[in-house]
Amino acid sequence: MSAIKRYFREEAKVQMLVLGHPKPSDFYLSVWQTTRSAVPLLIWRSFLFLVSLGVVLASLILYILASKAGYWFIYLTHWGLTINTFATGFAVAVSARSYLYGPIGGEFLLPWYVKIYWVFYNSAIPLAFLITIFYWTVLYGLDEEEELNHALDVSVHGVNSLVMFGLLISASQPSRMWHIYQPLQFAILYVIFSAIYYAAGGVDASGNRWIYSVVDWSSPGMTIGVVALTGLLLAVLHFVVMGLAVARNALASKLFHDSVTVHGQEGVPLRRRPSQLHTSNA
Repeated sequence: MSAIKRYFREEAKVQMLVLGHPKPSDFYLSVWQTTRSAVPLLIWRSFLFLVSLGVVLASLILYILASKAGYWFIYLTHWGLTINTFATGFAVAVSARSYLYGPIGGEFLLPWYVKIYWVFYNSAIPLAFLITIFYWTVLYGLDEEEELNHALDVSVHGVNSLVMFGLLISASQPSRMWHIYQPLQFAILYVIFSAIYYAAGGVDASGNRWIYSVVDWSSPGMTIGVVALTGLLLAVLHFVVMGLAVARNALASKLFHDSVTVHGQEGVPLRRRPSQLHTSNA
């Protein structure tokens, strides 16, 4: 219990609100590796990015072929798929930058592209879990489908969370308690959009006066209640992600002892030139 209290006491500090971290290597080296090569995580993140991009394109193309492309952008699932793609895309960019140009410096002040990746990472993971839970517990039972293909509709609401879980479990950077505002502000933005869309006379792809029947602004009381409960669930999922990150690090630390950890020396080259290897051997 003392370790848990110490963890939350540390997380509750005001400085944890900002996008700062003393170990930049946590953003491009996996917690599971025992080398300082950026290649393993680069390959894995590239795979996750291609899966995310492929799902987005498959869904969007179906809407285009059905001449309903404009409706694609009104659904929370598609917003989530898009942010998943940005999260994995920036993850690839961070890993590629580290592979091509060496360790990322900056000490506690992280480069802008790492901060953008961290924001997408913090937002995309709990949102993906939320969308999956919301679909399978609410929408699936109501036979409400966002995709124009049933098989794709079912797979989309599982693949999104699998991809984000893969991004989470392979990373090293922490999930901060105070960063809860990042997924929440994304969710609030969507709620505002849905209200404006309704007020402007918008309809869903089937012509209904709502995007989701359980978020029907013609019944504002019920809708506000659903939105509040969903926001609470999103907050809970943020803490679940924090717990998974802590468990990930603890398990990796147990399996790979500190004597072989790759994260101890910031700024150490990820790969050496032949001349450097010759010099060090001499």
